[in-house]
Amino acid sequence: MGNTNSELFEEMDISQAAIKVMIPTILGSLVMVLYSLADTYFVGLLNNKIQSAAVSLTSPLLISFKIVNNLFGIGASSLMSRGLGKKIIKLLKRVLLLEYMVLLF
Repeated sequence: MGNTNSELFEEMDISQAAIKVMIPTILGSLVMVLYSLADTYFVGLLNNKIQSAAVSLTSPLLISFKIVNNLFGIGASSLMSRGLGKKIIKLLKRVLLLEYMVLLF
């Protein structure tokens, strides 16, 4: 078995394909949590309550960025899977272009 995207979506067993797609998402979320923990720890070493409070207040903002990122990712993957199923290459290119534009802004 090769490692092509069409094989992942068209030929691979659903449970294996789901695990292969879920692992990067889970790792991304874990990295986000570790980043927040490390940030809070090192700012806490400064023994300044205001700076620690600032980190605690900006944490929900960081989580909301992650939520918006996941929202666009899930929507794009749904459109791309529909395009792959119907073999509409033009749709795939447009969705990919839109995702790159959202990524840049």
